[in-house]
Amino acid sequence: MLDKLDALKIFCTAAETLRFRETATRLGIAPQLVTRAVAELEKKLGEMLFVRNTRQMKLTPFGQRFWPKAEALLANSESLFMEGRNHDDQSLSGTVRITLPPLFENNDILYRLLQGLADHSQLAIEWLVTDAHLNITDEQIDIGIRIGTVPDNRFIVKTIHPVGVCIVAAPDLIARMGIPGSLQDLRHNYPLSALKNSNSGRIWPWQFADGSSFFPVQPSFIAADIGSELSAALAGRTYSQLADITVRPYLQRGELVNILPEFNFQPWQLYLFRPHQSLVPARTRLVFRQLTQILKDLFHE
Repeated sequence: MLDKLDALKIFCTAAETLRFRETATRLGIAPQLVTRAVAELEKKLGEMLFVRNTRQMKLTPFGQRFWPKAEALLANSESLFMEGRNHDDQSLSGTVRITLPPLFENNDILYRLLQGLADHSQLAIEWLVTDAHLNITDEQIDIGIRIGTVPDNRFIVKTIHPVGVCIVAAPDLIARMGIPGSLQDLRHNYPLSALKNSNSGRIWPWQFADGSSFFPVQPSFIAADIGSELSAALAGRTYSQLADITVRPYLQRGELVNILPEFNFQPWQLYLFRPHQSLVPARTRLVFRQLTQILKDLFHE
């Protein structure tokens, strides 16, 4: 049997969301635990709390009466346990290890985070910027920021913004060589850049909105990191396929041009994640909340 207060917390969150999966995400637990907690609570109370079918879920009349009482009990218990902590900042001491890819906004993200943590001098941040996907367990990573396919339910995930790729080139290169008539024309007759997969050592394919893809035939520039590939495009060396959030400021300033926009492709997400854990330190929860808000503010401006 789950702890009674934990079961009540799960119930109250489920009563608010009316979705067990969203409840699990908010609380950082497995969806099966939500189902089990509600079932155990219903058995102990001898009453149904929710009416569920394949299309919707809603509170029963008993559940509607029970919800405010459960909320009040949780609020009272929280204030009781917080009495000691109000005079003790030790729960926010220690190190939070964060991994993220090179992003144009990295300096801004870090500046906003450290400003937001100014009152927590005992909290240390380890900031690991890398293109490689670090092993979260082996590297003891607390929080990650990534661009890609959202992972499975082994992680707590906050999606921030969809991410795509577009083909770009500098205006002077376009003036010299023109705009390709087709993807095959681009592949065979224009200088392209290529990005190496840091995990496999192989080149990433270019992917397009029509479902097609290709590998650059004879790339004029090969990079192991996105920043260098961006530099090649800005220098007028290559036509490059780059993440739209990476090239956004350069497109706005006219330093790069989005060519063949009909092939822009948006298959990924920028997301924040942390591993599922039975006990998450207060410092990790604090930094996770702050990073979520910072990223949402930056990428929705």
